[in-house]
Amino acid sequence: MPRNSDRSGSVMLEFTLTAVPLIFANVSLVWMCLGMWQYHTLAEAVNFTARIAAVHGAGCAGQTCATTADSTAKLLAARALGISAGQLNVTLTSSASTITCNPLSTCYGNTAAWPSLAGNTSGTDITITATYNFSSPISLWSPGNGVQQFNAVTLGANSKQAVAF
Repeated sequence: MPRNSDRSGSVMLEFTLTAVPLIFANVSLVWMCLGMWQYHTLAEAVNFTARIAAVHGAGCAGQTCATTADSTAKLLAARALGISAGQLNVTLTSSASTITCNPLSTCYGNTAAWPSLAGNTSGTDITITATYNFSSPISLWSPGNGVQQFNAVTLGANSKQAVAF
């Protein structure tokens, strides 16, 4: 079958017109999946840390099970894999005290007892709230020499637990 010289460039043109948008769609999908993974990781880390803190309330006064803001911050950072402690903002709230860690790494070395042993009787609530700004580098690939900017998305997680003892 003879080749038609009029159609020799059409395959390359068709490939370009379909492949370039598909590549951008795939890169966007990967970044969306990364954002969802970070949201899930943040929510799981906050819930886990709140459950651990709930069993270290007033019943731990004067005992080795008492925890500090430092140990709570380090536990949260250890559970939040892939999220930098320098970009994670956390608020630790109990009935007797509120500790703000903006970013989380500022609470490293904080020896204040949390949850506060005073006033946290069985059944009172403690709350851990965390936020993280997720920004995608998709704007690096956008046309217009970076004129198009994409805003960061704030991922948030909150967990409220009753002090167990």
